[in-house]
Amino acid sequence: MSILMIRISGIFLLLFGPSMASYRLAPVHGASMEPTLKDGQSVIYRESQDSWKPRRGQVVVFQAPTEPGHRYVKRLIGLPGDEIEISDGIVRINGRKAPLPPSAIESDQFLATRVPEGSFFALGDHAKVSFDSRSFGPVAMSNLIGPLVYPRHP
Repeated sequence: MSILMIRISGIFLLLFGPSMASYRLAPVHGASMEPTLKDGQSVIYRESQDSWKPRRGQVVVFQAPTEPGHRYVKRLIGLPGDEIEISDGIVRINGRKAPLPPSAIESDQFLATRVPEGSFFALGDHAKVSFDSRSFGPVAMSNLIGPLVYPRHP
């Protein structure tokens, strides 16, 4: 097991894992995840998918489906087979209200879709400026890189 120590904003973080190379430090660009993540904030994500199973609500990093070479950080809200409905300022996943920040949905948005097999659905936490699955649709699981490790989110 490897140990990696990183200093961010005066705070030292110890990361434990099978390989130090599986963790990446990156700055956030843009406001699409505010208030959860701020523009310019440093985040750490894990690239290794070997022992990781994506969960709804997790903040994840993935290859941008429309911009080769770019990576996005968004909240994964839908897994294969999930029914996603956005209306009246509420997101429902399989008929249940999703616990999202109020800024994630605009009251005039409407969408109803089923996440295809081998895909996931991702939203930014700041709907007014987020380019996400509402615009480009579900994303292939093969684009998924890994979960955010720091700052920690559900």
